[in-house]
Amino acid sequence: MKKALLALAAVAAFTAPALAADMAAKAPMAAPIPYATPWTGFWISGGFGYGLADIEHSVRSPVAPFASLDTGHDNGARGWLGKVGIGYDFQMSSWVIGAFADATFSDIAGTSNFNCPGACIGPTGFSGRFKNDWSWAVGGRIGYVALPGLLTYVNGGWTEANFTGTNFLDASTGLATGLSLPSQRRDGWFLGGGTEYAFNFLPGLFLKSEYRFADFDNHDSNLICDGTVVRGCGAAGAIASIDRSRVFVQTITTELVYRFNWSGVGAGGAGRY
Repeated sequence: MKKALLALAAVAAFTAPALAADMAAKAPMAAPIPYATPWTGFWISGGFGYGLADIEHSVRSPVAPFASLDTGHDNGARGWLGKVGIGYDFQMSSWVIGAFADATFSDIAGTSNFNCPGACIGPTGFSGRFKNDWSWAVGGRIGYVALPGLLTYVNGGWTEANFTGTNFLDASTGLATGLSLPSQRRDGWFLGGGTEYAFNFLPGLFLKSEYRFADFDNHDSNLICDGTVVRGCGAAGAIASIDRSRVFVQTITTELVYRFNWSGVGAGGAGRY
């Protein structure tokens, strides 16, 4: 019996290397896919939206002691806008930071009016149309990749807007008064936020929706007479009064965004969004 066991052990010792050589080699473990940053890179955008403006303003005399002619009014404006933009983002893990610039071309229009009972020559009420026809902005943003292909973000920065001149009419008769407010370029700041979502059918194409609030701080503007209206506001070129105003603009926009180096590869794995 002992001889039989020794014989079997000897056979196993000599055949094991041969069997091991005939066995298929175990496949090596796949190397991990490196982390990719699909949100890093340049982008361009274009779209449309709608805007609302609120103008807080008061009117006072241009000479000392600068008596108040109208203690204050709120005037509103609204209208459509088109928007184009360009920017660059950099992704760090699930966070994205970026810088951008954009411009809007708009028809945000409304009526400006004020009263001047007993203190003005001629009409005691004035009314005229104005429009915010363009603006531009530069700023930065920070976002979070909430889902694959979905970025949520907040932004802020500096903006400038143009408001067209206003020719005031007599509020009671609709006749010309010879009083006008020249066009203005107003500087201010803005805050906003929105989302970007990737379209699956075309890598690099996104849909962006954004809300933005802009504040154009207090600004004094001279109301000028043109001297053409009898019993109007005064001689040609005369400063009839001073208008102090503060403008707030809110916009909602929808844009298509194209990212030039969108890879569609996310953290920890592969596959297009």
